[in-house]
Amino acid sequence: MKISTVITICTLITVILAYSQPVYRLLADPEGQYPRLGACPDEHACIFPPDVSQFLPGAFFDLRVELHAYDAANATSPVPYTSFKTSVRRNGIGSWVSADRFFDFRESPVLENWNFTWTNNIESYTGQEPGIPVTVTSRIWRKVKFNEPGIYDVAVQYGPKRSYTVRYVVVEPKSPKKKAKNAILFISDGTNVGMITAARSLARMHTSGKYHDLLSFEDFDHLGHILTNSVDGLVTDSANSASSYSSGHKSSVNALGVYVDSSPDPFDDPKVELITELIRRRQPGKAIGIVTTAYGQDATPSAFWVHTRKRSEYAHIVDQLTYGVANWTTPVLPDVWLAGGAEYFKGPLSLNKTNYYDVLARKGYQLVFNKKELLNYHDGNKLFGSFRINNLDTWIERNIFVNNTVGNKAAPDLSGKDQLGSNQPGLADMTIKALEVLKKRGGNDGFFLMSEAASVDKQLHTLDFSRSWAELLEMDQTIKKTVEWLKKNGEYEDTLIIFTADHSHGFDVWGSVDQRYIHSRTTDRDMRDSIGVYATSGWPGYFDKDGDGFPDNWNPEITLAAGTNNGPDHTEAWDFSASGPRLPAILQDDAYVSNPADQQGNYGAGIDWHGNLPVYEAQGVHSMADVFCYSNGPGSELFKKTFENWQLFFHLTEALDLQKPAKHEG
Repeated sequence: MKISTVITICTLITVILAYSQPVYRLLADPEGQYPRLGACPDEHACIFPPDVSQFLPGAFFDLRVELHAYDAANATSPVPYTSFKTSVRRNGIGSWVSADRFFDFRESPVLENWNFTWTNNIESYTGQEPGIPVTVTSRIWRKVKFNEPGIYDVAVQYGPKRSYTVRYVVVEPKSPKKKAKNAILFISDGTNVGMITAARSLARMHTSGKYHDLLSFEDFDHLGHILTNSVDGLVTDSANSASSYSSGHKSSVNALGVYVDSSPDPFDDPKVELITELIRRRQPGKAIGIVTTAYGQDATPSAFWVHTRKRSEYAHIVDQLTYGVANWTTPVLPDVWLAGGAEYFKGPLSLNKTNYYDVLARKGYQLVFNKKELLNYHDGNKLFGSFRINNLDTWIERNIFVNNTVGNKAAPDLSGKDQLGSNQPGLADMTIKALEVLKKRGGNDGFFLMSEAASVDKQLHTLDFSRSWAELLEMDQTIKKTVEWLKKNGEYEDTLIIFTADHSHGFDVWGSVDQRYIHSRTTDRDMRDSIGVYATSGWPGYFDKDGDGFPDNWNPEITLAAGTNNGPDHTEAWDFSASGPRLPAILQDDAYVSNPADQQGNYGAGIDWHGNLPVYEAQGVHSMADVFCYSNGPGSELFKKTFENWQLFFHLTEALDLQKPAKHEG
């Protein structure tokens, strides 16, 4: 054989090996604010779920591969990739197997194509420059799973020496030391440790600086620490963060139960299985409840049954509550669902103007529409409560300034009548009623309940600190009453209770404010003397003499000097906004400026607070700070250290003994 022939053969072998043997490399997230697509570090290839994702054996997910053709130096649309190969290998040994063969697909999924524009910098985001056209070629393998624990590599090859590989871990199922029959996940949306400290100072008596007692959850068995960032950024929203809890997967802002692909369709993104769906498959006798003071289509509650990359698809979210997702698992159809958001269940905003009240009634739900109907329900049928249009009113509007709800035209039958705050149930009302129904329906199989104090976050966004404190204190009282109910009904020893937040706001207290003094001064410089710090911080004038867990007076002479580390332009005087929830800024000439009608800011006469956000932001934003995790009961030891938000799912499934595939599941 000629030497030239040997060289040619060796060269061909080298090329073939280079093409057929992808190599896994652990890549760091790249620097930048405007990635081409989140969790997609390769120059042209994307695989979802992304690198270092973790799964339970037998848990369903969708596998999407995308190839992006673009020319950063040329604004024309490039020619798309026409072919690529996707392969899977287990435990880093043996031959790579095509994804079709590995997942038992008789035919390859249809090749999809679409285009999008990569907003690659601030100039393109603000319209000063065009973005970069990207042409996409993609395939998606729907409803696949890994049955055995181990390490799985998934690779896409799109050229002789062009490939990208991700590595997944399928965990070895763990059995709990003591199985939790029941689990309650309390989420105080947007709450940080500073909020807990502030709420304690309002509602707990102290002598010589020593508190007589702490908040109810501060007596729990364990305290942990949760990292909240998203898959592609420092700061998360409620959709992605709650979805991390419900699925065990980090995702992107606005995404629920999916990883975000680049297609324009908000419902074709690759799904991951939720804990509620897993319960329906592996412990079908267990009852499921969802309770929130928000509109029920909001991000946190819907993270426990929804799959979409766009949290604002409210009409479709209601449809998924009722019918689930096609070609996926059976619908969650929670045994108890109590919330606001009536406008998406019938009338012009519902999907195809469907009357979902009628649909739910046909599916066996008892429907209730106000506090009285809720409290008077004592049967064992599935329970659905829709208590007003949009969010429930805040605790202060439901309990103190009910007149602020006159004229809200928020009746859940969409009649245009008012739904007064006094007719709306509180978080404790809904949670205890949910427990009553769930105990009846779950029986020996137990229950899972998610209960959310939603307006801690909503009031922190608008810098309405008094209302946010009241919402957190309502959660505190709800947890107290829950523990009492569990003990009374023989469920306490078998129930895991978790209290956490989905993300933080940059809130804290740095002293006190003398309301008399600040209102007697007219310049910023003089008004700032009203703030007492260190030795002059003293004590605020909040007292709970009737012992209901809330201050008797929400507008004392000495209040808290409190705030967040970000916000729009506004004025601040720390007044109590008795006329209704705060609106700190208004739109003027394409920018948000201080609102002269803001009572908490003394109608524009308070201290000028210069914003530190883009001028199109009307309110404060979340922070990247870690959040607390209080836990109590069987399995609570799993939550006592520092861990990431996606790991809460794995701790919870371990405590509930959900990690092993059930004999009956498909």
